[in-house]
Amino acid sequence: MATIEPYTLKSGATRYRVRYIKPDDRKPTDKRGFKSKKEASKWMAKNSVAIQDGKWRPESAGNVSLNSVARAWLDSKLRLAENTKSAYESSLKHIADVNNFGAMKIKAIRPVHVEAWVKALGQQVKPKTLKNSYNVLHAVMKRAVRDNLIPSSPCVDIELPRVEKEEQIFLDAQQVRALADAAGEYSDIIWVLALAGLRWGELAGLQPRDVDLKKQRLHIQRQMTDNGGRIIEKLPKHDKKRFVPLAAKLEPILQERMAGKKRDELLFTTSRGTVLRGGNAQRDWFGEAVKAIGEPDLRPHGLRHTFASLAISAGANIKALQAALGHHSVSFTLDQYGHLYPDDSTSFINAMNTRFA
Repeated sequence: MATIEPYTLKSGATRYRVRYIKPDDRKPTDKRGFKSKKEASKWMAKNSVAIQDGKWRPESAGNVSLNSVARAWLDSKLRLAENTKSAYESSLKHIADVNNFGAMKIKAIRPVHVEAWVKALGQQVKPKTLKNSYNVLHAVMKRAVRDNLIPSSPCVDIELPRVEKEEQIFLDAQQVRALADAAGEYSDIIWVLALAGLRWGELAGLQPRDVDLKKQRLHIQRQMTDNGGRIIEKLPKHDKKRFVPLAAKLEPILQERMAGKKRDELLFTTSRGTVLRGGNAQRDWFGEAVKAIGEPDLRPHGLRHTFASLAISAGANIKALQAALGHHSVSFTLDQYGHLYPDDSTSFINAMNTRFA
């Protein structure tokens, strides 16, 4: 309950203050400086409902820079992978530097300022990078609303450029053989990527203990990632350990790789025995191999698309494909590869027609 009390200045003048309980920490405070009781009453009437509902914010709220709020948001993330944290840092740099956006007081930011930032950033980066940075900004503003710094987020009805879907390149069986031949001493890497659908980091993290020839499967338990030149071992993407069915073609390849190695050694390494790095492979041999088969735009990760198309043509259902690829949801797998499944609408309509004939 708010109350109005008079008090006297050193000059002898009378002023009024409104005493109330802060909604955030329930501590008593006051708003003073009113020249008349009527003026104090107006302020109390205007703000009393918000105070009681816990929605009232002091005038000092939001008087902090977007940069400081964004930094607090990132510091609150306790379970970030190193590469995810690096991506967020990059987004915070975009927020800070472009249009000097990060220096603005967060309470002063309106949708029009967000739109101007989006337009300026869009002239510097690709649409996908812009979308990622905008998503970070959206999360920062959501936190600011939660912390009662601003009444609502300015990230509303903001139009972003369309992110064009990556063009998928699908190799058939003959092309996979040709690519393996063109890869020379690295042919076994091509076969594992194309017939197991592994991410590059998962291939680099494979160990003999992950290979179960008896049950014909690989146990994907880790990946090796390159974070700014530093190799980090971590769980597979989305923390999803999984089993991948092992094609017969891969059994002799893996047996040869496992020969003489301990259970916890890496199966695939460089000639010096160091961890495989996708960027180095692209530069040193993969780029030339894909040029040799007429697919210069293909990257190592693109062989996951080949695995998916070969699996679908062999009869894999969408749930089995999702599990093998380690996607976080069936809907994502459908979005990526649903168009490869045969259109059976005619068959089920004919079946329904038969039932009701």
